Amino acid sequence: MQTYPLVNDPSVWKGSEYVGDPSQWTHMLTPAEVAELRKAVDVCKAQGLSGTNVQLADFPLPELGPRIRSWGPVLNRGRGFMLISGQAIAHFSDDDLRTAFYGMGHYFGVPISQNSYGDMLGDVLDEGVKMGTGRVRGYRTNQHLRFHTDRADVVGLQCINASKSGGLSSIVSSTAVFNDIINNHPEYIEPLLNGYIHASTEEGGAVTTYRIPVYSITDGVVSCRILRNTIESARVMGYAVHTELEAAALAYMDSICARPGMSLDMDLQRGDMQFINNYTTLHSRTAFIDHENGPRRHLLRLWLRFSEWPRPVDPELFKDYLGVEKTLSR
Repeated sequence: MQTYPLVNDPSVWKGSEYVGDPSQWTHMLTPAEVAELRKAVDVCKAQGLSGTNVQLADFPLPELGPRIRSWGPVLNRGRGFMLISGQAIAHFSDDDLRTAFYGMGHYFGVPISQNSYGDMLGDVLDEGVKMGTGRVRGYRTNQHLRFHTDRADVVGLQCINASKSGGLSSIVSSTAVFNDIINNHPEYIEPLLNGYIHASTEEGGAVTTYRIPVYSITDGVVSCRILRNTIESARVMGYAVHTELEAAALAYMDSICARPGMSLDMDLQRGDMQFINNYTTLHSRTAFIDHENGPRRHLLRLWLRFSEWPRPVDPELFKDYLGVEKTLSR
């Protein structure tokens, strides 16, 4: 059996190391930064720009912009996640929060399409549909989402409205999971490197299947990609049959993520912005219940491609991290 070295960098962490001190991973916007955001949003509005119409040149942030860029290496080569507290901008209107979030995202990277409709800023809310019924992706439901990755270098979330209960955003270090497997079940590494058959759940077009490794090692750098729903869809639809070892490897990954102290849970409130490195950080969401008479839980999602700080990854494995092809119109 081939042996693999452990990952030894800041992307390896446990939630228990961070849960007691949010200041380690949270930036509180200063009054000056809030004023910059307010001015940038107002300038865009004066020009008839909002949301995804905004480009980097339209959204100057003289002080906050360089600070956001300084967080890029923290995401890519550091711990791999951060939260920007939205407490100071919670009074912004919904439209202004969208514009601020999208404009700030440009300082991390280049926004890319998230679905077959070409959406550059996704709305994450319960549409009354369920996974397993047609081509329904989890962000359109109120169901629990297993730990997984998305198809982008960086995933950003911003809270517009919180739920009545549930809906915690949970993250786990995928490199910490890798190290645990190396230490305790090295026999699982080969099936994870070999990968699993996925079945596309995008709307429109024929069902497509493809094999993707869960872990990839390029130039000694470990990256993770795991789409649990599409792996399970392929199995349920009969496109894939897992060996006992393959099934055990996935089950063990799930068990590590569920282990007490592994995850860091964030209860996102209005205006909060979470950014994570998709190669080193898995994310999940607990099931939630919306208010009976009030605004639904509503998050915005942003997929970004790093414009700086490149990471060595196998281009064949991550070639669809340039955005989902638009095939449908609303």
